[in-house]
Amino acid sequence: MSIEVNVNDYVFAHGHRPRGRGYWAFFFKRHDDVANAFWHTGTYAEAKKAAVAEARRRNAPTVFVGS
Repeated sequence: MSIEVNVNDYVFAHGHRPRGRGYWAFFFKRHDDVANAFWHTGTYAEAKKAAVAEARRRNAPTVFVGS
């Protein structure tokens, strides 16, 4: 199953694509509650990889990067 990673809300809020090191939030439904977020600390690349794995576990077709 191919997982889409949607960065649109992040780009709208920050003016650039996600990058670098940080405390990243990912959602599996657009505009979901923070209580349902998947959090990861590290580089964006590491966090994205972990979020895609979590999406597979949750059977979610899309990962939304939090803004």
